[in-house]
Parts: sequence; structure tokens; C-alpha cells
Amino acid sequence: MKKYAVLGITALLVSAFAVQPQAEESLQPSDYSQAITATEESDQDYQKLKTKMLTRYDSLVEQIKQSEANFTSLFSDNQATDTLPESFTPWWQDEVSTQLNPNTSSMGTDVTSLFTMAMNTSSQIQVFSDLPLIRETTIQEAEGPFDWRVFAEGSLSDLDEPVGDDLKTGGPLRYEENNADLAYGIRKKFVTGTEVELKQNIGGLDTNSVYFNPEDQARTGTYLTIRQPLLKRFGISYNNSAINLAHIDHAIAADEFQRNIESHLLEVSRAYWGLYLERSLLVQRTHLAKRSQAILDKMESRANVDVQPSLLARARSLVSAHNLAAMQAEYAVRNAQSRINALVNNPALLSNGSLELVTAQQPSSSLLNLSFDSVIDATLNNRPEVGQAMKHIQSAAIRLDNSDNELLPDLDLFFQTYVKGLEGDYAYGTAYSNQFDEGGPSYVAGLRFEYPLGNNGAEARNLRKKIELRQHVHQLDTTVQNVLLEAQVSFRELSKNYRSMVQSYQIMHSDEEEIKELMAQIDLMLAKSQPYGDMLYRLMDSSERLTKSEELYAKSELAYNYATYNLYRAMGVLVSKNNIETIQEQDSDELPAIKLEEKSMVVNP
Repeated sequence: MKKYAVLGITALLVSAFAVQPQAEESLQPSDYSQAITATEESDQDYQKLKTKMLTRYDSLVEQIKQSEANFTSLFSDNQATDTLPESFTPWWQDEVSTQLNPNTSSMGTDVTSLFTMAMNTSSQIQVFSDLPLIRETTIQEAEGPFDWRVFAEGSLSDLDEPVGDDLKTGGPLRYEENNADLAYGIRKKFVTGTEVELKQNIGGLDTNSVYFNPEDQARTGTYLTIRQPLLKRFGISYNNSAINLAHIDHAIAADEFQRNIESHLLEVSRAYWGLYLERSLLVQRTHLAKRSQAILDKMESRANVDVQPSLLARARSLVSAHNLAAMQAEYAVRNAQSRINALVNNPALLSNGSLELVTAQQPSSSLLNLSFDSVIDATLNNRPEVGQAMKHIQSAAIRLDNSDNELLPDLDLFFQTYVKGLEGDYAYGTAYSNQFDEGGPSYVAGLRFEYPLGNNGAEARNLRKKIELRQHVHQLDTTVQNVLLEAQVSFRELSKNYRSMVQSYQIMHSDEEEIKELMAQIDLMLAKSQPYGDMLYRLMDSSERLTKSEELYAKSELAYNYATYNLYRAMGVLVSKNNIETIQEQDSDELPAIKLEEKSMVVNP
């Protein structure tokens, strides 16, 4: 018995511990309930909602940070030497920053000036800037139902009808009536759902009935009518929801505007560095072509001494290939300039067809001082896509609140009070004063109730709003994961491109050392009067390899600088980093327009 008792107690303990994780898991709020709690506690405050919802990703962010911190590269032993000499400057840098073609006019430019041009003249940015202005009009439109409304309506009637009842006319066989009526007043709907109407009636009536007294009647009436929903459509939050949704929609458009602006400015920076790269390649290839030609001239002068005809032919082929590459590089520079023109749309760049854009801003070769943790935190707080997803949750919560209200029955209170006046001989003034001088006001009040059995329409809409809210939470999850992925990749791309630039420098430095060694050998052979024709060809071949390594360095250098701007864009701070602000003003057509301007743009990120 004791044995079975022990086994029974053990089984109970095991089962208790087995269900414990399920109990803990059941305590975790669902996606839907977490969104409901966050929106209710934030009380429609966006910053509070954002703070509460971002706590949903604390564990994810911590895992990402830990994963990056604990990563050890296969090439970690080589990272200690991955630095550029502080005094190093590529030989072509100064030449790239000056006018290359003396046959054209020139204009210096940099990323800052291109950003400024794009903000002022880019047609694409103008397209982007109109979106918030279009959405802003919905705010005024949503306020429209609460405007004071002035109304007036009038009618004239002239009746001549047969009658079959002597009591209607007192004798005449046809009933004749002349009636004129005018009603005017004001109406207003309030944010509580209350509808108020104040109306004044003025009319004249005359008939051929012998019972009609007095004749030529002037009739007046003043009416005050109030309609108040008591359940469905009642409350400030319900009736004000259209305005709140319009404000949120406008804020979403502002986030979209920021996202589009950052993407466009990133393309502008890419175009600038692309132009800088093409100009660098033009300088390098032109330099190689000239150097190869000089070596060829020396080889031809020694054609009858120590340079074989086959070697000379090969050298001529190389020189032709280098001249071809230099010519193609010039066209590539022109294409890069056209790319900038298409992005910036500045008339000054097209006013002179032979304008040369001189890239005055030189690339940075120092490693950007940003920690991975700060990049991740800035991404969550600044990416406009996250803000848009948050605001969609905010909108969905408002629509769900409205749907909850619409589950209630229709129960409306109706109240009306009025005074009337009457006078003969069309004495409208006397009839109007009689409204208040004779008798007292009349009152009418009542309730109207309506409720559909089953309430299928409202129930279906309410369920749909709940599912949509949950869908927006999942969309926020997807957005956060995507922007964090972008931030991780952009941060790693920055590090990768910096290391690539350093290693490209090491390759280029080795090729330079080879050429120095060949030149020293040639000088030594000249001093000893030894044949050196083969050495000249080796020098030409080494020069070609050096130019390729210089091209590799230039590409990695420009990739690194572009990666810096791309990282700022991934963090959602490219606009703020450049101190760009938006100003709303009126254009020449007196239409609202958004202008971008910079307070103090940063040249080197």
C-alpha cells in the first residue's frame, strides 16, 4: 500500500510540474488583448501607445544584440591590422575634385548641395510632398458635419379642387386655397451626437371656405427641436472619431513622406558617389593610358636592341585597350551626371549642355563611430515604417470602439417646443409678435427604440474590426522584424565595406611596391648598360594590375561612403542627420505646398 501511495504522490507531482509551463504560457497576453490593453492605457496618446507596444519586442531586441555581440568572425585574427594609415590619401583624389575637361564649363558640387537642389526642384519630391497635404484636407472634411448649417426653404401653392363635403367649404362646390410658406433657421450637430434645430416659419393662407377665419391669414411659428441618441451613436469619442482618424491618417502620410524623402535622398547620395567613382576611374584609366604610351615609346626605341616584335605587338594592343577604357570612362561620367540631373531636376544643371559637375566632396576613410546597440535602438524609435504600423493599430482601435458602440440598440430622445402666431389681413408683424404675447409654448417629447433581432450586421462588423486589429499587430511584428533586419545588414555592410577598403588598399600598396621594384631594376640595368626590354613589358603589365587595384580601392571606398548614408537611412535618421525641416506655405497659385530646407547640413557623415 505504501508503495502505491508513493507512486501516486509522485505521479501527482510530475503532472503538476508538467502543466506548470502551460499555465505560465496561458498568462501571456494574446496579440489582440495586448493591443487592446495598450490602446486603452495610452488613451489615444501616440507616444504612450508606441512605448507600450515596443515593449513587445524587448526580448527580440536583446537576442539580436546578444547574437551580434557574441559573434566571432572566421577572420577575427586579421581584424587587428584592418586600418588605413592616417596620412594616406589616394593620388587621384585631388585631380577628381578639379575640372577634368577644359573644353566645358564646370560647377562644383557635393552631397549637401545636391540635397539642397533636390529639395527645391526635384519633381519626385514634389509628388511626395503633396501626399500629406491631400490627407490633411480630410481633417477639415471630418469637421464638416459639426458646422453650423443655415437653411431656408419656401413654397407656393394654388389649389382649385372639387369637394364632396359641404363642411370643407360651407357651400362652394370647389375648394380654392392660396398658400405661401417660408421656413428658415439654423442646425448643428454636436460631438455628443446631439442635433439641434431652431426654425422660423412664416406663411400666408387664404381659402374660399366660409369657415375660414380670419381671412388672409398671416401665420408664424418658432420651433426648437432636439434629437439626442442615448445608446447607439452616443458619446464624444464616437462622434469625434472621424476627426481623430483623419488626424492619424495625416500623420501616417507624414511618415510616408519621410520614408520617401529618405529613399530619394539616398538615391541622390548614391548618384553623387557614383559620379565620384566614374571620375576616379576616368582619371585612373587616363593616367594608365599615358603611362603605357610612354613605356611603349621606350619599347619602340629599343625594337632593334632587346624588344622582340611579338612583345612590341602585345604592348601596342595593351595601349589601345587602355585608350579605349579611358574613352569609355568619359561616357560613364556623362551618364552619371545625367543620373544626377534626373534625380535633382535643377534647371541650372541643364542650362549649359557642356557643364561638368566637379565632385568637391571627398570620401571619408575613417570608420564611423556607431555601436550596434545604438543602431538597433535608433531604428525602432525613428523608422517611419514602425510609426505607420503603430498608427494603423491606433486607427483600428478607434474603429473597433465605434463598432462596439454600434452593437447597442437605437434609443433616441426627441424633444420639440414651439410657439405660433396668427393674424388676418396678412399682418405678418403682428402674427410674429403674437407668438410670444399670446398663450404659451407647446411641447412635444418622445423616445424611439429600434433593435434588429440577431443584430447580424453589427456583430459581423465588430468581429471584422477585431480581426483587423489583430492583423495590424501582426503587420507591426513584420515591420519591426524587417526594419531590424535592414539595420543589421546595413551595419554589417558598413563594417564589411570598410574592411574591403582596407584590404583593397593593401592590394594596391603591394602593386605599387612591385612597380617601384621594377623601376629600381630598370635603373640598375641602365646603369650597367644591360638590356631591359622585357622589364619594360613587365612594367606595363604591372601598371595595368596597379590600375585594377586602384579601381578596386576606389569602388570599395565609395561603397563604404554610400553604406554610411544607407545606414542612416536604415536607422530612419537620414533627414534629421542633415537637419532638414519641412515648412508649409502657399505657392503662386495660393495652394498649400510643403518646402524642405536645411538649417545646417552635414557634409561628411
